[in-house]
This record gives sequence, C-alpha cells and structure tokens, in this order.
Amino acid sequence: MKPYLPQNDPEPTQRKNLLERKQGEYEFDHNFLVPMAMIKNVPSVENFSTKYIAERTLETAELPLNMLAVKTRSLWDPLDELQDYEDYFPVLPKPNVIKTYQTDNSFCEQRLCGANPLVLRQIQQMPDGFAFTISELQEKFGDSIDLLERLRTGNIYVADYRALAFVKGGTYERGKKYLPTPIAFFCWRSSGFSDRGQLVPIAIQINPTDGKQSQLITPFDDPLVWFHAKLCVQIADANHHEMSSHLCRTHFVMEPFAIVTARQIADNHPLNLLLKPHFRFMLTNNELGRQRLVNRGGPVDELLAGTLQESLQIVVNAYKEWSLDQFSFPTELKNRGMDNSDELPHYPYRDDGLLLWNAIKKFVSEYLKLYYKTPQDLTADFELQSWAQELVSQSGGRVKGVSNRITTLDQLIDIATAVIFTCGPQHAAVNYSQYEYMTFIPNMPLAAYKQITSEGTIPDRKSLLSFLPPSKQTADQLSILFFLSAYRYDRLGYYDDKFLDPEAQEVLVRFQQELNEAERQIELNNKSRLINYDYLKPRLVTNSISI
Repeated sequence: MKPYLPQNDPEPTQRKNLLERKQGEYEFDHNFLVPMAMIKNVPSVENFSTKYIAERTLETAELPLNMLAVKTRSLWDPLDELQDYEDYFPVLPKPNVIKTYQTDNSFCEQRLCGANPLVLRQIQQMPDGFAFTISELQEKFGDSIDLLERLRTGNIYVADYRALAFVKGGTYERGKKYLPTPIAFFCWRSSGFSDRGQLVPIAIQINPTDGKQSQLITPFDDPLVWFHAKLCVQIADANHHEMSSHLCRTHFVMEPFAIVTARQIADNHPLNLLLKPHFRFMLTNNELGRQRLVNRGGPVDELLAGTLQESLQIVVNAYKEWSLDQFSFPTELKNRGMDNSDELPHYPYRDDGLLLWNAIKKFVSEYLKLYYKTPQDLTADFELQSWAQELVSQSGGRVKGVSNRITTLDQLIDIATAVIFTCGPQHAAVNYSQYEYMTFIPNMPLAAYKQITSEGTIPDRKSLLSFLPPSKQTADQLSILFFLSAYRYDRLGYYDDKFLDPEAQEVLVRFQQELNEAERQIELNNKSRLINYDYLKPRLVTNSISI
C-alpha cells in the first residue's frame, strides 16, 4: 500500500468514502465505565486471526494438564503450609520467586523490576497525612542509620496504597475478602549487591488510616509479623497492578487511539501504517476482557479483594489521574522522582525502558520526517487535524494530555512514541511478569481472607495461612494469570509487510538494529543484577496489547 497524506492522494473521493464507512463501523460507547471512551461494537476485521487462535491454544495447552494434575482439594479446606502452594505446579514450571519470596531482597527488587514497578516514589518529606514523623521512625533504628539525612538527600522512597482505602472488600463462598492499604518505606544504601548498592525496607504501616493506633512494623520485629506486613504490601500492589497499572493505563487508555485512528486516518495514511500494528487485536481483546474478566462472577469479581464495583472504581480513579503527556515514560519516571540514576543507580524497569523508549522515538522521528517534509505538510493534513480533535473531544476519545490541533512535528512524534511504547513495552512489563510474580500465591495474593487486627499483626502461622487465598481461589488465580502471560503474538519492530515504501523499509531496518543493540545492553545489565529483568528485552516485547 503506497502511503499518501490526504492532500496528496490521487483518489480523494475513494479515500473519503472509505473513512465515512469506517466511521459507521467504529462507534464510541461512553457508558460502560463512565467517563472512559470504549468501542460500541468491535468490527469483524479486528477479530483474532486463525493463526493467533491456533498459536495461543497451543501455547496454553499445558494449563488444563497442570490443573488436572493438581491434587484435588476441598473447597472448604485451608492449605496447611506455605509449601503446599508449590503443589499447584506439577506440570507448569515453578516461578523462580518461590526460592526467595520471603526475603527482603526479593520484596525490594519487586518494587524496582517486579510485576508493578510503577508505584515506588522518592520523597524528601514525610507523606501528607501520615501519622508518624521521621524522628519517631528514627527511634526504631537508633544510630544504625540517619533517616533524617537520608530523607533530606532523597534516599527515602515510599510505596503508598492509601488511595485504595475506599475498597471495603467483596465476598467469596465462605465469607469476606479484604484489601490491606499500607504504606511502605524504603531506603537506598550505597553498599550492597555487586558494589552497586541496594534498596532496603525500613518500615510498613498496614493500617495508616488508623493513625498511630496502627503500629509501624520494621525488619526488627518478629519475622512472622514482618512477613505478614510485607504480604499486605503485596496484596495492595496486586490490586493496584491489575486495575490501575495494567487494565487502565495500558488496555483502556489506548483503546480511544485505536478507535479514532480507524475513524479519522485513512488506511494508506503514513500515521495509520505506523500505528495499526500496535493496535492489532487490542479492541477484540479489550471487549473479551469486559465480557469475561470484569463481568459479574468473573475473575476480577471472584479473585480481587474488592467488590466488582470497587475494583472498577480503581480503574476509574486511575483514569482520572492519567494523561498521555504526564504518563509518557520519561515524564512519569520524573514525576515519581525515579529518573535520576545517580540517586537511584539500580532501577531495571527505568534503565531498560529508556533504551526502548529512545529507540522507538528515533524510529518514529525518522519515519514521520519521510512524509512531513515541511510545516505546511502537517497543517494541511486535514485527517491528522480531525484525528487530534476527536481524540480530545468529549463525544470522542476523551483523551487528556493531547492538543486538539497538531501544529509541530515534535508534537506528533511525542504522541506516536507514547502510544507505541504504551502498547508495546509498557504492556509487556506489566503483563508478562504476572506468571513469575503472581501465580505463586504466597508471593502476591489478589486478596486477603482474614481481617487485619487493629494492631495490624498476625499472632501465629495458622492465622497467616488463613489470611491467604484458599484452594479454589489459588487454582483460579494461577490459571487466569498463566493464560494472560503465556503467549506472544509477534515481536516489537517486526511488521510483516506493512512497510512497502522503500524509504520506510530503510528506517525500519535501522529501528530493528537499534532494538538488537538494546537487547545486548539489557543482557549486559543483567550480569550485574540480583535477578535478571527480561520483560523489556525487545524480542520478548509484543507490538500490541494483543493478550
């Protein structure tokens, strides 16, 4: 397909007619999850291909064999030991995290390169509304560390889940589920693994909304109490991950871009040719998610801590805070104070992500400059201007952080780069990490099954086990997260025959070489890491949110 800007197309009438037809096929639904914009009916052209269905079926074939081999457990019987959860992997490979999940190193690494490395933020003063002062926290540590100095120099980090406190908990067969909403403090210290330094935990308050009635728990406390506190952080992080970082800030915020691109940008427009592979199967995938994952009685309703309505409210709240400009990768890192590698030398999600971000931006820049050679090419592109207007329109995409008029090429480059990164690397980072960190339940349960006492402690090991998901929920959490993370349709930067323009092919080859170089750098980075971070290796990143 030869690319043309609309003002240069030799067949403008045919182009206009095809777009008008698509505008009838791709309609908005603003009612499913107000105020978000979604597709009303998914056109058949967006459906999964035969190749996709066959490959995905093959890649997930081990799951039913695994679950058949799992020792049958009564729905009413609790598991007796933490090791019992390992029995759920008789066929599937056991996640490596099983070996280390109770350690502080594993707990801290998951803030930096786990399933949800998007919560931790740097602080230089204690969080607003927090009941304890830095001096009171210092009392726990004596002379072993100067927390006031660490706070002043930006070496203190926090994972704060208090915004989820509105979730009161759903129900299951035997009673209620619960969502801890703790706040956890960490410190970066220069001595540590491989002379690089390491993140260490300082304190966790499980019930911060109770003020000083809920004690600060530290690594100096009883090991069982400390492990339970870390487990509360993991449960909160799992709910934040699934509803905010994953479902909202990749799947749902990208959906309007796919709809508006189909409605306003012709198939042979250079921008459509660039973005279309990054939207492949996303609309169908999202619609199936609404029908089978976030439906009544579905996995979100059954497995996450809140009621279905509460879990969906996490999505809405995350959407209200999201905008394309503030959540573009480098800006989002900066907004959390996580962009400075001198202050925080070890942050694999940031370091590997920037390699891919820079490669994508270079590719997008070189590609778009092939077609927009003058400012007039940009301003005369009426399809592009209609695209921008409908993206932000309240009757259209309702996208925030985008101008309703594209006046410079840099604007368009920034938008396209953010979209491609979100659909590709960003989604890969939060989706494919689920198997390693979230299928072994004691590492990252999706809900608590015992109410936390006012002191926020667990008295004994039996109480800890009753705090974790029972057999059915364990099996279902493993099954759904394996299914979501087992299959990759394609590979970032490989677009079949989409780029037939010889000039674009040259740009694409350079992009693929940049990605290969990024892969080599990531492999080199992994040699000096406590654990490998592979989720942003380009060959393991898909182009689109296709699963």
